[in-house]
Amino acid sequence: MQPTYSGSTNSTVHSSLTAYLLLTFGIAWLIWLPLLAAEYMGLPFLLPAIVFITLGTFVPSITALFLTWKNAGGTELRQLLSRALVWRVSPIWYVVAVFGPALVMLLAMGGHIVLGGAVPDYVPFGARWIIVAVNFVFVFLIGGPLGEEFGWRGVVLPALEARFNPPWDSLVLGVIWTLWHLPLFFISASSQHSLPFWLFALLSLPLCILITQVYHGSGDSLLLVMLFHAAVNTWSGPLMISPEATGSNRPLILATLFTWLVALLVVTGHKRGSHPKG
Repeated sequence: MQPTYSGSTNSTVHSSLTAYLLLTFGIAWLIWLPLLAAEYMGLPFLLPAIVFITLGTFVPSITALFLTWKNAGGTELRQLLSRALVWRVSPIWYVVAVFGPALVMLLAMGGHIVLGGAVPDYVPFGARWIIVAVNFVFVFLIGGPLGEEFGWRGVVLPALEARFNPPWDSLVLGVIWTLWHLPLFFISASSQHSLPFWLFALLSLPLCILITQVYHGSGDSLLLVMLFHAAVNTWSGPLMISPEATGSNRPLILATLFTWLVALLVVTGHKRGSHPKG
């Protein structure tokens, strides 16, 4: 039996959005601060950087769960946790969540090749394809989705939806999401370090619109949101979409443009559906 979700879930936390964001930004950035100090001030640092990067990525979810329990109680906390167990949804949402990002990246790479870019070494299938499924699970668990989405989509999105109309709620979350990642762009061990910040920001905005669509389309399933988040992070590796892999920003720029196109189609579809002709 699927868990149910009450519309009042986390209502107390929603009214304290500012406190949530201050804690989430402050704690995560404080965790990442030693890495910045070690890298740019030459201070000794004995532990692997990935340990602190990973700890920081769990702050959004941990803060959300803690504040929900503290301000709203155990029942609300269980309801928030239960949304990660909403799995009985239409199979199309699994296809969209897991393979949608890959399709956009493949289209972007195709455009890159048409414009004169080098053809990536996708075939013969090498070791990177064999470990995609394993890497997907790894990314899901410690690469961002599980550590972030109880916060971003579980707490912040509903709070913003109470204040803004779509798609502005998702776009505001996109700005928040982008800024939260900012320190990682200055840490060489992070996956964001090789990305242009402006391009990451432009991609995050339409991604948030699409993640909102997946979230509500799947019945407010945080599981599907986490799968989508994991797919974005996972496919970029074997599909060699990053500037570091291709030696060019063009594939990622094209992926961003295609993502904006899909997001605009989603927004337009919602507007038409909201105002049926009489």
